[in-house]
Amino acid sequence: MAYRWWINNKKLFRKERKALAEAHQLLRLQLMPSGYRVNDAFCLEKECVVTHGVYCLRAPKGAAEIDYRIALLLWERYPKEPPIMYCSDPKLPDCDIDRHILINGEACLGVRAEIGKHWPPGSSIVDFIDSLVAPFLAWQLYYDVFGKVPPWGERSHGITGIYEFYAELLDWPVEKRLIGFMRLLARKSHPKGHEICPCESGKRIRDCHRTRIYAARQKVNWRDVTVDLDTVRSYEYF
Repeated sequence: MAYRWWINNKKLFRKERKALAEAHQLLRLQLMPSGYRVNDAFCLEKECVVTHGVYCLRAPKGAAEIDYRIALLLWERYPKEPPIMYCSDPKLPDCDIDRHILINGEACLGVRAEIGKHWPPGSSIVDFIDSLVAPFLAWQLYYDVFGKVPPWGERSHGITGIYEFYAELLDWPVEKRLIGFMRLLARKSHPKGHEICPCESGKRIRDCHRTRIYAARQKVNWRDVTVDLDTVRSYEYF
């Protein structure tokens, strides 16, 4: 039988549900059956724990509150795998890449390693909402109120956005040598100091960018980097 965290770790299920009820009273965490309609474009094909309901924000320069209906899918491998957010509110259009909303209303919350950076192991569903969902919806609120993209928090679409994240992480230009750095970050163990540095200087890592590489490895999970690296490879961009 496949691992299902809500069965194998019932204590965690109860803990997450209680914490969510205390922190966000308009959101609920429930086990939903196959066929549950997440939004107008997407139904569950198998049972899944879903956090769903309303998230309220206060409009900029005004007293009015604006709410957004959302759903977070906590699949079998949660919390080893992050939730997936879906928009279920008419104010958040399906498949609008300019608003970082993908097909079937899935929200693009960031690069996989970036999500892991903000939601490290041991984090809860409340942490996920506060650190990732809230900024995403604040961005959408600004767009709805002012009719334009906010001056913060936007990354390029697709694999360009992946490169932008790793360029920021490593303080490195967005160019092909980033792949070499990503390969080192995607390793389970630290790279050896005698290996050649991916910056193409010809020097060994210990005499070149060791500090930068090791510092970056402290900020991201190697498994998340592997996901991003596989995405980049699938496009054969560089």
